[in-house]
Amino acid sequence: MQQKREIYTKVEQFLLDDDFIRYVMDCIPDKESYWTSYLSAAPHIRAAYLKAYDILMHLDDCPQLTPEQTERLKQRVFLTLRTVVN
Repeated sequence: MQQKREIYTKVEQFLLDDDFIRYVMDCIPDKESYWTSYLSAAPHIRAAYLKAYDILMHLDDCPQLTPEQTERLKQRVFLTLRTVVN
């Protein structure tokens, strides 16, 4: 069973969520239904979701972030993806 979480309204909230990072970066199919239903439950967050998704997909060429922010996010992504999920 999926754990309930708050509805994210900001890009930063998505970028701090390890499950979201794994979903985007590892293309985990079983997580797709969770995130699809998450968006369906709160369609007003779609813009923040899509922007966070886009940032993760284009980390090497992301004009929305400073070089320092990009490097910190890359480190977070790397650590998230290395962490074993129980």
